[in-house]
Parts: sequence; structure tokens; C-alpha cells
Amino acid sequence: MLDEHIHIIDKVEFNKTSVALRDDGIMLVEIKANEEIDVVLVKRIVNSIEKIGEYKRFPLLIILGENTLPNAEAREYVATPESDPYAIAEAYVINSFAQKLVSNVYTSFNKPARPTKFFNSEVKAVEWLKTFL
Repeated sequence: MLDEHIHIIDKVEFNKTSVALRDDGIMLVEIKANEEIDVVLVKRIVNSIEKIGEYKRFPLLIILGENTLPNAEAREYVATPESDPYAIAEAYVINSFAQKLVSNVYTSFNKPARPTKFFNSEVKAVEWLKTFL
């Protein structure tokens, strides 16, 4: 759900994923419902961020469709600083109990290298990300 006052500067779409640079300086990643996030997908997303962001760093707003979850390898990889040199912080918008459980595991055990929070509200996620602009 895009705020009517926010405009997309550039966008890349592939499979069931899109990466877009918003005019407020936030990079938006949307992954459709019922997808498994693996390391290959994460690397493709980061390549898209690199391309449209022109090697600059951004706060990331990551909206996961219902029942979309990262596998264990992807969680381990995403937590490393090397996985995304263009991310200042990551805000995930989640909407299912399974995603809530995985988010707790991710923050407790994988210990992400960047500031990372999980939200049920896109508005709250954006508010938090704007503190990194």
C-alpha cells in the first residue's frame, strides 16, 4: 500500500518481487504471498537495490506477503553485514503468526548486523525508517 503522497522514482520487478526507490529516500521491497525467500532471491534483490539506488545506502521497507518466509540459510545470510551493503536499516511489515515466530528467531539467534525491526503496520515501519534518513 503506497501513500498517495509518495512517488516511485525507479522500480525493478521480477518473479513475485519488486524493488522500488521512493521519493522520500526509502527503498521498498515487496515480496508476494506464499513465497520462500532463499539466498538467490536475496542476492537478486540486493542487485536491484544497487542498480536503482546507484550504490547509495537506504533504509529498507520490506513488505512480506502472507505466508512468505525466509529459509534458514537466507536468515543467516541476511543477518551478515556483507549481505546488503546498501541497507542502513531494515523494517519488515509482517502479517501472520508464522512470520512473527520467524522474526523472533531471526532477531534473537541470527542477530542482524543492521538495525532491524518488525511491524504489523506499514505506517509505523516508515515512521521508524525515517529516523535513519
